[in-house]
Amino acid sequence: MIKATKYIILTAGVIGLISFFMPLVSVSKGGISGVLSAYRIVKGIDSVQDIVGEAGKNTSDKADKEIVADANKALGTLRTFVLALFFPSMMIFLFGLVGTLRKSFGRGLAIPTFLFALVGLAISGLLTAMASSDGGRSVAGSGMYMLLFASIAGTVFSLIGIIKPDRKMVAQPAAPELAASYV
Repeated sequence: MIKATKYIILTAGVIGLISFFMPLVSVSKGGISGVLSAYRIVKGIDSVQDIVGEAGKNTSDKADKEIVADANKALGTLRTFVLALFFPSMMIFLFGLVGTLRKSFGRGLAIPTFLFALVGLAISGLLTAMASSDGGRSVAGSGMYMLLFASIAGTVFSLIGIIKPDRKMVAQPAAPELAASYV
């Protein structure tokens, strides 16, 4: 299992990066609903109207129009935060890739991986908890749960890498041949 640490950390990083493209949150308020992925937020949504579609256009309620306007304002400030949210997963992936290519995952890779995984765990854990705190109704999407899983796996297996590092196998020099017969 210790030899597989680098592969598990690489896989956790890949899952974290895939979660960037999965639904992060689902929004449903006042008859308007939509699903947002981190990719869609960062790539650029011109307005919330792109997400809610026709349901938001056909509303004549002033409160619904205010909700859409507030969401448009918040969208601009959200992009940087979303990129920072996925930075620990990217670093877990990169450290796992380096360990896989080097065929060893020693403490030099395990310690920074552990630190980034802890940051990712704190961020994704708080976001998942906040998304579930809306009266028992969760707005967290599958991407948020994948991000949380990647952070947990990165934390656990990088800790294993710190405790019992995977060292590169070094070829041992051949023992000198002893004389076959003594005269």
